[in-house]
Amino acid sequence: MLQSKGIVFAADIIEKEVLLDTIMKIDPFIEAIKIGNVVLYQYGWDIIKYIKKYSNKPIIADLKLMDIPYIAEQLTKSAIDHGADAVIVCGIAGSDTIDVCRRNSKDKMLFVFTEFTHCSAEIKKELADDFIETAMILDCDGIQVPATKKDRIRSVREMVGPDMIIITCGIGSQISCSSGENIKIGSAIASGANYEIIGRAIYNSESPIDAARKAKESILSG
Repeated sequence: MLQSKGIVFAADIIEKEVLLDTIMKIDPFIEAIKIGNVVLYQYGWDIIKYIKKYSNKPIIADLKLMDIPYIAEQLTKSAIDHGADAVIVCGIAGSDTIDVCRRNSKDKMLFVFTEFTHCSAEIKKELADDFIETAMILDCDGIQVPATKKDRIRSVREMVGPDMIIITCGIGSQISCSSGENIKIGSAIASGANYEIIGRAIYNSESPIDAARKAKESILSG
């Protein structure tokens, strides 16, 4: 479903017309579109259908599912039935929830969220490693790893091997938890990730199409 490396666009734009226009303009430079709860709560599942009119790129439903298996099962089914190509579930929900999401994602992809990108978050490395091991055992397609925590991507890549997809967030607009500097576009992929999730650094720029183009160039040249 996804290419070997590139940009997952975090389309957290409330205004529907701006959302769709931005996606249409930057489509040549991205590999997938991540739709989070801020947009899904505003427009419902049908927003996936509208986005697919403007782009044929895979859509990741970033539900960050953190619930009992029964509820997670219903939401996974709904996301897939409405056109999502992938779903994200929180590792902290546990193996039963991840397992039911895996079984109900059918032929689509399932990613496990392991850690938050902001530095005050309480999910520590040891617990996140447990989530990653569960994702590997349950044959999930990929995991989310924060780019804001120094050397985390490299250590996780060593842990999971070359085949599991690593998507990283906190690129461009968030700061490193160690240096206090913004995370540079291209740095996560250079450290072993497959995809960099980029949102605000693109859609809040004066020219989203130029920002997306430059981001793609940075990734490909790294």
